[in-house]
Amino acid sequence: MVGKIPIPEEIRWQSAAKIASMIPVAYGMAFRDRIGPDYERLEQQVWVALAHEAMIVARTFSLPVGNARELTSALDILNSVFFGPEIKSEQVSFESDRAVLLVRKCPLMLREQELHAPPGNVFNRCLAFSIAVIEELNPEYTLRFIRGMCQGDRNCEMKIITKKAAEEAEKKK
Repeated sequence: MVGKIPIPEEIRWQSAAKIASMIPVAYGMAFRDRIGPDYERLEQQVWVALAHEAMIVARTFSLPVGNARELTSALDILNSVFFGPEIKSEQVSFESDRAVLLVRKCPLMLREQELHAPPGNVFNRCLAFSIAVIEELNPEYTLRFIRGMCQGDRNCEMKIITKKAAEEAEKKK
């Protein structure tokens, strides 16, 4: 039986979050080339499963998810819970059924840089997780990436909109 842990709880949380954000980068470095083209599809399934867990957390703590603004707030909270205190983000824009979350600091990207992993693989993980979270929390909504730090942008910009608005935007293109 372990006695009292001599490491403060805040430091334990920071360490656990750092290790958790390191795991997908390390797995990618170890297995991407060995598994080949199927790796992306398999990894995305893992991140969609994590999104389901995020939905369970949101429901357990009764996070409001009825509109874009509430979904943005919920995603912001869930990102912090799942990826730790290193993630820095803010909600910057709200319209009727549209909201934007800016991520200015990403622990997954930080680990990629620290481990000297090939850049850009974070995007597929984040994309799978973020879209799946929003669509699980409220099936009437979806998420679109406008900018991505791991794609060379200054920050990540995620727009939460109704699926109907997303379909209309696609038709215009």
